[in-house]
Amino acid sequence: MPDDELLALGESNHLHVPAVLDAQVQRMLADPKSAAFAENFAGQWLEIRSLDAIRPDPQKFPEWNSELREAMRAETRMFFESVMRENRPISDFLDGDYTFLNELLAKHYGIAGVTGPEFRRIELTTDQRGGVLTQAAVLTVSSYPSRTSAVLRGKFILENILGAPPPPPPPDVPRLDEEAAGVSQSQRQQMEAHRSDPVCASCHSKMDALGFAFENYDAIGRWRTQDGGLPIDSSGGLPDGRTFLGAAELKALLKQNMPEFARCLASKLLTYSLGRALNPNKDEYDRAAVRAVAAKAAQNGYKFQAMIMAIAQGPLFQQRQGELK
Repeated sequence: MPDDELLALGESNHLHVPAVLDAQVQRMLADPKSAAFAENFAGQWLEIRSLDAIRPDPQKFPEWNSELREAMRAETRMFFESVMRENRPISDFLDGDYTFLNELLAKHYGIAGVTGPEFRRIELTTDQRGGVLTQAAVLTVSSYPSRTSAVLRGKFILENILGAPPPPPPPDVPRLDEEAAGVSQSQRQQMEAHRSDPVCASCHSKMDALGFAFENYDAIGRWRTQDGGLPIDSSGGLPDGRTFLGAAELKALLKQNMPEFARCLASKLLTYSLGRALNPNKDEYDRAAVRAVAAKAAQNGYKFQAMIMAIAQGPLFQQRQGELK
């Protein structure tokens, strides 16, 4: 609920004054209560609220337990909160060279020198980690219980980083042979056969190429160099012809197109702040709002708080929908 200061400004009709509004937004972001925004929005945008429903195969992943799950969730929440509170550029979500670990999660990542249950900020010294896409929480919710999924991981990037969600799959899509995965065939080999079907090829050619960049991470986010007894091929290409090898190179390519990522994140933030889905393809007000928030971010070095300010200052946030028409 609004505190006394906000209520007083609202009652005196001063919240609409730009300087007053900006000061109040900054005050609220600095308040400990904004941790709820970090937890809830990160859970929605990065889908980590789905961690509670994840049940990795205990035969393949005996390390999985509730403590590890909560450590994964804490890392992503604390990372998001750090970007928010420190007003970091949104590019950190793609390749930030730091994270938050305790001993359990550090061992999971193969990072030495972290002891105890307390989380602390860790500067990363390898390109195996960096940004949200290589955090275990995101890698786990975009996997199946028994194996990784280039499709789910590619779909995650299209929806949550590029803002270009694929259409739903057609009915009666054949499933992969789970027994063969990582044994007689790599997952990549199976997916290449799957893409030979023209009905499947149009969407999978986009999703799979992105998702295979993360094949070095197993279904609970650990680094690996083989899938079963087969070597991993993490190469791929983008529709514009650019190629990459592995997650680090893909993230570098994604970072080169910050306007696209800014528009996607602006759309996610607006959806959260307004409590409704956007339709920028059909609604001129939604389209204008997304562009305005992304433009404000670009003008301010893509700093995260600039996006929040732009939303609070915008007509979609300040007016009821009928008043816009």
